[in-house]
Amino acid sequence: MHRTHRKTALFFLVFLVLLALPLTTRAEEQDLPTVYAITIDGEITPAMAAFMEGQLERAAAEAAAGVILEIRTLGGRVDAAIDMRDAILASTVPVVVYIENRAISAGALIAIASDTIIMAPGSHIGAAEPVPNEPKALAYVSGEFKTTAEKSGRDPQIALAMVDASVELEGLVAAGAILDMTASEAQQYGYADHLVRGRQEVLAYMGWSNARVIEAAPDFRQRVAQFLTSYEVASILLSLGMLGILIELYTPGFGAPGIVGILCIVLYFAGGLLAGSTDWWAAVIFFAGLVLVGIEIAVPGFGIFGVSGLIALLVGVVLAAPTPRQGIGVLAIALAVTLIAIPVLIKVFGHSRLVKRLVLSSAETVEAGYTHGPRERTDLHGKVGMTQTVLRPAGSVIIDGIRVDAIADGVFIEKDTPVRVVRVDGTKVIVMEEKGNQESRRLE
Repeated sequence: MHRTHRKTALFFLVFLVLLALPLTTRAEEQDLPTVYAITIDGEITPAMAAFMEGQLERAAAEAAAGVILEIRTLGGRVDAAIDMRDAILASTVPVVVYIENRAISAGALIAIASDTIIMAPGSHIGAAEPVPNEPKALAYVSGEFKTTAEKSGRDPQIALAMVDASVELEGLVAAGAILDMTASEAQQYGYADHLVRGRQEVLAYMGWSNARVIEAAPDFRQRVAQFLTSYEVASILLSLGMLGILIELYTPGFGAPGIVGILCIVLYFAGGLLAGSTDWWAAVIFFAGLVLVGIEIAVPGFGIFGVSGLIALLVGVVLAAPTPRQGIGVLAIALAVTLIAIPVLIKVFGHSRLVKRLVLSSAETVEAGYTHGPRERTDLHGKVGMTQTVLRPAGSVIIDGIRVDAIADGVFIEKDTPVRVVRVDGTKVIVMEEKGNQESRRLE
């Protein structure tokens, strides 16, 4: 009996130990510092900026020990890079940038914002000349790089040399060239704090070897937004959208081109909405423009709906972009594709329904019943009619059942008096009282 009790007690003891193991492990994990690893890979877009900002906020909310930004990019949108730069500078959690292979253009601005830059051997940073390289754009981007370097405690002249080819730094970059530093050069001139190979060495250098690393990867929605908001994809979507709608205007009914066109337009706006860079009202303006164009096609008018609709379409496209310059650039590409397609469509299908609404395409000929002015009534000469009103001397008469404006020849003629057309001068019909009627009145 005692042996049975001992077995039962031993069983419960083992059970309690096994039950406590997960709790102990969980407690140990909670005691470990947390480090977020965020990958910045590919084109810098508003979607990527929104993703990184969200992860920095999450790291701050969980009191993480730090954040590692693993950068692999050839650049992208300046406005998105500036948003990411601002988020890094404002972060309450230490942000470490690890350049695995390259941080070019907008990627260089993001890297410079960090207090700590770690690079892999063979990687490089720089080459941030704006495109197009206009004076205003150059001054703007140069200012952003310079102030960012100053805030992170780095040489601002080196940052300027990455943007402005006129900046010369002895032993580093000659005048007329854009600075692009290798990892060893960056370390030599204070732009890289350490050179390592891989994340584990980054963690060891920062003293986070025992940290719990959380991989921060974009979800499906963010990946879709990242894809749709890239400059190339946005240009293709808008071009296909406008081309599809244009083909639909040249063909009867509504078919596949219109469906594909509208779908591409929806995706164009969806990318910005998912990334948080587009407001709903930009899409509303665009689709209101589509409705106006549809009204112009369906209802005869003077072209007001059509012109207003086209203006709304253009405004909606530009407003949907992160910046007006970006929107105008994408719109210019789409318009170029559309203009190239118009001659082909005219040759194949003829003029579109919208053009036929806006432009007079049929001739107004005499055969079609049109006249160039008031009709000359020479056909009335010698005909007899009856005055409908008193001619004093002008009035109206009925000839062959038709009302005609007429003028009495020198005398007033009473109503319901027979008259004869004695002369037609252009549009003037001159009448006299019928002779037989005059003689009968004398006999009376």
